[in-house]
Amino acid sequence: MRAGNTVATNRPVQLYLEVSSRCNLRCKKCGFSYDPSLAKTGRDLSWPILSRMDDFFRDAVEVFTFGYGEMFLYPELAPLVTVLKNHGCRTSGITNGLLIRPADVVWLVATGYDQLSFSIDGATEETMERLRGASLAKILNVLRLIHEEKERRQSEFPRIVVNFVVQNDNYKELPELVRLLAPMKIFFLGVNPLHHFTLEPGAYAEYYETYRLGKVPRAEWEAVLAEARAEAGKAGIPFDCYVNPDFEWPADAPTPESAVRLHIHRPNEVPLPDAAEPEGARREAEGGAGGPEPPAASEPGQPSLPPMYCHYPWTTLYLSAAGTARVCCYMSVHQDLGEFQGDVAKAWNGPQLQSVREHIKEGRVHPACAECVVHRSFELHRAAMNPIRQELQIDEFAPPPALPPPPVLVEAQVEDRGIRGLLSRIRKRATRGTDSGATAS
Repeated sequence: MRAGNTVATNRPVQLYLEVSSRCNLRCKKCGFSYDPSLAKTGRDLSWPILSRMDDFFRDAVEVFTFGYGEMFLYPELAPLVTVLKNHGCRTSGITNGLLIRPADVVWLVATGYDQLSFSIDGATEETMERLRGASLAKILNVLRLIHEEKERRQSEFPRIVVNFVVQNDNYKELPELVRLLAPMKIFFLGVNPLHHFTLEPGAYAEYYETYRLGKVPRAEWEAVLAEARAEAGKAGIPFDCYVNPDFEWPADAPTPESAVRLHIHRPNEVPLPDAAEPEGARREAEGGAGGPEPPAASEPGQPSLPPMYCHYPWTTLYLSAAGTARVCCYMSVHQDLGEFQGDVAKAWNGPQLQSVREHIKEGRVHPACAECVVHRSFELHRAAMNPIRQELQIDEFAPPPALPPPPVLVEAQVEDRGIRGLLSRIRKRATRGTDSGATAS
């Protein structure tokens, strides 16, 4: 794998398979509610396409079996997961949980599906019905069945994650939700902010402005969060909150930059270099040669970014149920980076995806990446990607230093099982490519 080339010589190590873009719910915050076109165009990913993807599955480390829809609406989900597990893939997905039957519980545990996330935004039937049109009792019953089946088979999989999207009309229910989940022995509970769209919010803008967390006093939210964290500690549930208080309450932010990021960034999630600092000067300060500066940011008004600020276009491919490709789940549901109905390999190295790589290689912002860059969401993966950058010696613009600086090891706050596997796969493929001179399609 030659990082920085616009043509990827490797297959993606991470796949998003949007097995269905249909959904059984109409959650208030979801695009299905404020973009009617999504509900009209729901479909399933074609099985014949998946059946021709063995080469991609063989090289993938992790496969997400979800997208902009409910994964358990896909009729071939169990056979697909079986194929993926036979290829040694780590499997992950997100569900509302309402369509999981007892038979599904059995195969989820039997196949060793790795991580299944449930979206639960309340601790009462009334709140769940209002926000999601869902029954909390039914979801909790599914979690109970999975817990019991895992105990029966003495298996730790699937690991259960619960995602709670916090807003000003449900935040007080977070501690009670933790108490309800305590008997299920879930793997992790994450609290996420109501998403904010800067560029094209459309009809969602009114909903966001009405229910954003920042409309409640910060002290009240922090007291509720502390109570929920304490309850999680007593229950032995790993717990974290990704709400950035500086974004929600910008008047309290120490700097304007800290109020830009939608999600909180931990101290060991190293930010990208200050755009105002010349790249060459930064390298000199770090012990490397100065050399020429990389290309500047693209059009006026766009942020200045260092080269190779994101690795998704070289490692990740998102295949939508509509038959079009994207780079990752951060991109708009309407984004089209090429069709893959005939050949997934052509989409992987098609002109649209190569254009994304070219922009990122030069520190520019591709239009498909604009929303992510506005909130600097890509920085959340910086700590996990730093070891990969070191492994691949990614630095397209710096001349070789006379004395290379020692590697800087950064602890990532994400589960590193997939990252270790990713590095291993990249090493093997790089070795194969060197030995054979062949390029994977």
